[in-house]
Amino acid sequence: MDRPVLEFKEVHKEYDDAEMKLIALSEVNFNVQKNSLNMITGPAGSGKTTLFHLIILMDLPSTGDIFLNNESVLELSLSKRSVLRREKIGTMLRWGNLMPYLTALENIMLPMINKNEQKAIQIMELLEFSKKKDMLPKDLTHFDKQKTAMARALVNEPSLIVADEPFGDLNNEKTIKLMELFHKIKNETTILILSDDNDTNFDKYLDSSFILENGKLIKINKN
Repeated sequence: MDRPVLEFKEVHKEYDDAEMKLIALSEVNFNVQKNSLNMITGPAGSGKTTLFHLIILMDLPSTGDIFLNNESVLELSLSKRSVLRREKIGTMLRWGNLMPYLTALENIMLPMINKNEQKAIQIMELLEFSKKKDMLPKDLTHFDKQKTAMARALVNEPSLIVADEPFGDLNNEKTIKLMELFHKIKNETTILILSDDNDTNFDKYLDSSFILENGKLIKINKN
């Protein structure tokens, strides 16, 4: 088996305030394999935001280690982590986080290291919405905004896409369609979804699933 794309080893994260230490994550261990679709669910306050910031290299653990493509992030300088985040990690956020004055195609191309319009259009075709390439975000449905965010996350051929609450206010039908798209693009990359929604309809699409509760991660065994 190949080495995991992402691996957490005994990761502990705490914050100091004026009166006490807040433990956000405690002894977190997990990994995700290449070309897999994975999900971590947990309620508000469970530690998902802290986990997200660690995965995208915006923060470092208090103790423990994180490996991306078998490389310890603790050994990287701030500038090297920034380069790694841009080149190897794609992100999706709940509201798409699109630039309102750019078209869907221009939003997708925005983070491109090597600008290539045809490549961006091909990704839109893969996600079946290339006819909307010239539309502004205000004219897109929320589902198409998420498709745009997904295409943008894919455009630099990252090792990992991290999607933070990507289902947002989508209805059940669109939520399943978005999950189907995640399942489709795992042939291109590795995907980790963070969500408060643990719909059992997701199970058939996932390679691994975890629950985060009070800063501790529990793996769900799949049949």
